[in-house]
Amino acid sequence: MGIWQGLKWYYETCGSRGVWAVTSFRLCGRPRELASAPPRSNHKVHLRIDTSDFCAYRDVLIFKTKSYDPNLPEFSPRTIVDAGAHIGMASILFALKYPAARIIAVEPEAANFAALVRNTAPYKTITPIHAALWCEDGEVALGPSNAHTKGAFQIVDNGPQRVRAITMDTLMSETGIDSIDLLKVDIEGAEVEVFASCPWITKVRVIAIELHDRVRTGCSSVVKTAAKGMQLNQTGEVTFFIREQESSRHLTDLLVGNSVGTASTVA
Repeated sequence: MGIWQGLKWYYETCGSRGVWAVTSFRLCGRPRELASAPPRSNHKVHLRIDTSDFCAYRDVLIFKTKSYDPNLPEFSPRTIVDAGAHIGMASILFALKYPAARIIAVEPEAANFAALVRNTAPYKTITPIHAALWCEDGEVALGPSNAHTKGAFQIVDNGPQRVRAITMDTLMSETGIDSIDLLKVDIEGAEVEVFASCPWITKVRVIAIELHDRVRTGCSSVVKTAAKGMQLNQTGEVTFFIREQESSRHLTDLLVGNSVGTASTVA
């Protein structure tokens, strides 16, 4: 991206303040972050300059080119789990659209988690959890993800950070939930372990997941096998798996002319 294209990108994302902040950072190393209020919110989020924070803010809250919302008719989730919550952009999106929902935001990386806590503090329906979703309870190592080295992290054998690992069953038990209406997943290749054996999936109504075959071969096939029988919708980089009763409502909406994308059944 050239200089002028880059400045335009930041202007589209955060206005003239974004252009000033990034230019100043490039010239003198300050400021190190920018606070900006997303649409429909009076609460500012804090974006670290020279990280993937701006991309997440732009993609999820500004232009919504990466939408984790299934946009199903009459969908009113009570419980949402945001696995791989990063700095909280998807959790904030859910809090704004579904104010009655309880949102559990799970993020393993320490700096990202600190930003998540800060950004979501005004939203009392969001509960941050510092852990990595995994196939067993314990501890895992984190290293930079090949998908985005400036803010995304993946579980590796000998990473520089050691963090708590938690299963979905333990997460549900500790947070006192017995079902999940919407499960958003962006866990940088750990789909293979998390979905390899997942009896808890029967308690999930809708899954919105970013599959990471570009990071690790086999992610898609493992998740599709686990979600067998659920309806599959693809919206950009996000794959939705929708349980039958939600699919029936979705089909009814399609028949009255409100198409929201292509769908297929995972066999």
